[in-house]
Amino acid sequence: MKKYLMTWYGMTDFRASLGLERTTGPVLGALLAEDYTNAVILGFTHPDKRENKAYEFQQKTAEIEGFDSATVRKFLDLFSNTAEAHNHFNQWLQKQLRDAGKTVDVHFHPVELTHLNDTEGIYEAATQSLNTVAASEGEKLATLYLSPGTPVMAFVWAFAALRHPTLKKRLIASSQPGRPPESVLLPKEWMEWHAKAIPEKTGEIEHFDAIFHLFGEQRMPSLLGINQFQSQDHVFVNSTDFPANVMKQFIAESGFYELSVDPYDPEKVKTEILNIVEALPSNYRIGFNLTGGTKLMYAGALAACRKVNGIPFYFDNRSNKTIFLDTFYSIPTKTINSVSTFIQLNGNDLWVSKHGDWEDIPGVNSSERDKLTSELWLARSKISKLYKHLVKFNDSDEPFNVSDEGISAQLLSDRQAEIKINNKLFKFEKWPNFARYLSGGWFEEYTYRQLEPLLNSGLIKDLKIGLEVSVDDGKGYSFLSESELYQELDITFTDGRSLYVVECKAGGVKSDQIMKLQNIVRYFGGMSGHGILACCFSPKNKVVRKKIEDSSNIHEVAGSSLQHQIKSIVLKNNKCL
Repeated sequence: MKKYLMTWYGMTDFRASLGLERTTGPVLGALLAEDYTNAVILGFTHPDKRENKAYEFQQKTAEIEGFDSATVRKFLDLFSNTAEAHNHFNQWLQKQLRDAGKTVDVHFHPVELTHLNDTEGIYEAATQSLNTVAASEGEKLATLYLSPGTPVMAFVWAFAALRHPTLKKRLIASSQPGRPPESVLLPKEWMEWHAKAIPEKTGEIEHFDAIFHLFGEQRMPSLLGINQFQSQDHVFVNSTDFPANVMKQFIAESGFYELSVDPYDPEKVKTEILNIVEALPSNYRIGFNLTGGTKLMYAGALAACRKVNGIPFYFDNRSNKTIFLDTFYSIPTKTINSVSTFIQLNGNDLWVSKHGDWEDIPGVNSSERDKLTSELWLARSKISKLYKHLVKFNDSDEPFNVSDEGISAQLLSDRQAEIKINNKLFKFEKWPNFARYLSGGWFEEYTYRQLEPLLNSGLIKDLKIGLEVSVDDGKGYSFLSESELYQELDITFTDGRSLYVVECKAGGVKSDQIMKLQNIVRYFGGMSGHGILACCFSPKNKVVRKKIEDSSNIHEVAGSSLQHQIKSIVLKNNKCL
């Protein structure tokens, strides 16, 4: 039978290889204490220490023989967790084993982590090593050594071991330096829970028979759970302050249940969940969406999950991953690709009355209109001088004739539209809303056109222009200056994770418009929503600039690189979520 020792090596092992310790170090000590046929050793490689310093390493090794503490500390800071340190330790270890008459097949694996306690990277390295050992031929015993490395490396070994219930294995740890390691056991209940909870292929989980969602002020975690997994039943664990009726529209024909609990009493949360589970068939696969709610709701639900051998999962917005909390295995989180979905989720009693499709704008696909829009962008300073005259005709089809230096526009009685810009003449057969277009609508169309390449590349999804959200009860919106029955959003889109509302300002920007955009974004997009203030002219007013700078969810773009600026905002938000 092959006997494997599987371990990380740490700073104490490295110091021992340099003669700076009075002991052999944990790894060599374990290999000398028993007869192992194989050793799998993982070594953390620091991502910022990639330069090849082999010659310098050999040179400076001689300088630490005097045990000067400052010199030793400087040497260790420079070379620990590097390829040179790994090579030195590996060669030293194998020499020590040969001198001791030990025949051990040593496999050393450098592991680059984002930081010392990169849990996902550590877990991936541990599970890959275990997968390789488990797949090897013949009878084997895998001994997982918990002492070397960081505490995170130790407990991740324990979790990774539970991924292979049929692999013969044991855990060992050193209680005192210089003494042989001792066997350690995980609690029996924990072992049984994991063995039952983990399917053979966690990554293939696509459905549950029932999912318990922790539901609170933020609704997105529950929507992500519904979108990620199919389920026969959905149970929303909430408080009376946050009813979950809004989620009914997203679960199709699945069962909808609310479980009202005290969000600050974890024991009652656990008990109430277990009461429901007792009424379910014993063979149900039960998932626990632990992303929302309070921390004490989380504690109670996790305790219930362990009791019933459920599968707990969590949505990590930063990595856009769905993480299974029993194994640390993760899969990509499915995206929310519809602007309407965000509005349906967050807009209480509101409905999308105008979908904002580009093709619904009369005459918008005219090549001549596209040329005019581009020309107006180049002449934006000139057309802005006519806005105060044009807005008078925004809500009527009355003929008008306005002009200023270098630009003139008119709408005739038969709705024929003409505009001359820098001696370029544009004519259109019928354009009833010509004044509205010239007084700012052109900039919305220009911005939309700038965003089309991002839509085609897949970076953004469901690009809308002029989408309207309406209310039925005649009360209007609390965040508007006056009661209105609908709210028009200039441009909206999603990146699959957040809702973006773009407010297009062809003229000046006022401070109250910043506040209004903030409120609209939070109302429709939730905590993860973003507002983009697209400006023809960057605001100069100090109060306006201060409000923009102080707004965590508002971004200003201006000038000739709108597309590049908005692309940068989306990419940055994806990294920072």
